[in-house]
Amino acid sequence: MTLSIVDFQRRAGEEMTAGNWQAAARTAQQCRETHPSNPVGWLLGSFAALSANEKEEALRLAEAGLVIDPNDFQCGLQRAEALLALGRRSEAVEATQTAVTRVGDIPAALDAAGTFLVHASEHELALRMFDRAVAVAPQERRYLARRAMVLRYLGDFDRAEADYDAILAANPGDAEALKSRGELRLLSTGKAPISDMEAALAAQGDVEQRIALHFALAKAYHDSGDHPTSWRHLNAGNNLQRAQLRYDPEQDRQIFAAIQESFSATQPLSEDTSGERPIFILGLPRTGTTLVERIIGSHSAVHSAGELAALSAAVGNAVNRVRPIEDLDWVSFSQTLGQVSGADVAQGYLAESRAWRGNKARFSDKQPTNFFYCGVIFRAFPQARIIHLTRHPMAATYAIYKTRFRRTYPFSYDITEIANFIIGYRQLMAHWHTLLPGRILDVAYESVVLDQENTTRKLLDYCGLDFEPACLEFHKNPTASTTASSVQVRQPLYSSSLEEWRHYSADLDPARRLFEAAGIDVS
Repeated sequence: MTLSIVDFQRRAGEEMTAGNWQAAARTAQQCRETHPSNPVGWLLGSFAALSANEKEEALRLAEAGLVIDPNDFQCGLQRAEALLALGRRSEAVEATQTAVTRVGDIPAALDAAGTFLVHASEHELALRMFDRAVAVAPQERRYLARRAMVLRYLGDFDRAEADYDAILAANPGDAEALKSRGELRLLSTGKAPISDMEAALAAQGDVEQRIALHFALAKAYHDSGDHPTSWRHLNAGNNLQRAQLRYDPEQDRQIFAAIQESFSATQPLSEDTSGERPIFILGLPRTGTTLVERIIGSHSAVHSAGELAALSAAVGNAVNRVRPIEDLDWVSFSQTLGQVSGADVAQGYLAESRAWRGNKARFSDKQPTNFFYCGVIFRAFPQARIIHLTRHPMAATYAIYKTRFRRTYPFSYDITEIANFIIGYRQLMAHWHTLLPGRILDVAYESVVLDQENTTRKLLDYCGLDFEPACLEFHKNPTASTTASSVQVRQPLYSSSLEEWRHYSADLDPARRLFEAAGIDVS
């Protein structure tokens, strides 16, 4: 029986969902042999190849699909994906624009192109795509939401708020629009639409929507000074989110211990195989990493590359050369870190990050969880700089708990799990300082806020950069910010967040007790 195109798509999709890239590649090959005049077989093969990190093969297959049908939008966009993965950024952008030009103003194609361009950190171009999608389909709320997201990243809060208003005019109960509009409206009016959000919550049965509304209301009530009601919503939202997750805090404890065991001796200065001097900005989430990235990135010699996945990918590939990675759980993976080659990691990291590093003399990588890899970083890049953000442990606990992260930080939805993670992280950072004496710069979030100029000068001096006044006006930096701090970093420094946690001191008491038991100062 001959399988149809739809049959092959379904089979390959199931295989890729299961992570079986080789089986998906075979299915794609069979599709090409069965339906040689249809580009879908080449597209499926390119998907499988790129998922297996076979970037050149992914590009070859996408381009072969375009030979069959030059106007196939999916093959065109997949070609852009492969080019970006290969670090050929300008070609990837051009391929995206070509793919859209060939199909015209089809809203779904514009939306897909815009989404890819956001992924490629080409936010101005992405905005143009979403502008066109909204112009063709002005009532389609998802295009308005995508555009509002990019406008927020770019700091155009008035237009973003107008898009959220349009979404809510059609659907007054849209949780994400209510949440996002409330955050933006606090900037302009100082008042979030609490009544609208409460009404939406009362009528909402969907768990995801209820979670979003609880977090939104927690912020709104906090800003209005009603701290007991704020905590009630915050606790409800976190409890609902935690129930959706499969998270084992014991595994994190074992990972912290395994990394310390893997790096058990003072690390000598490694041979520099790359000559690169990347700046790594790391620490717990919500401790000022984005703020410091904006300060450093306002320097004329530094390109802010954002939160890159390049180091974890390079480390994974280097571990795979030591032991087959498919045979390892996360604890075994961590136990192997001390055996990786610095040269391998450097080569892999620079290849993975090529499309994001810009064309300035230096670049920064603000992936907070790179704190797991400090020993590997200096093995790969002896001239690297690591800026480690610290924050009062109770303030950090509250800041994490009040933030709903997307698909990251599973420890962040339970007070005791946050505290235990912070304890493990602090022990690991103390271990790195012991093994790498004087090489990591600790910077307290509080000092950035309360002593901005001196702290900025200290940061720049550590990085070997001359002082530039623009670094003190980081809020005027026009580049996009895509983190949870995208609104805050558009404003001058303010100190009100430093003591926010004290409104909830009694509620945070489980964390305090754990910190005190671990010998961590919480005064």
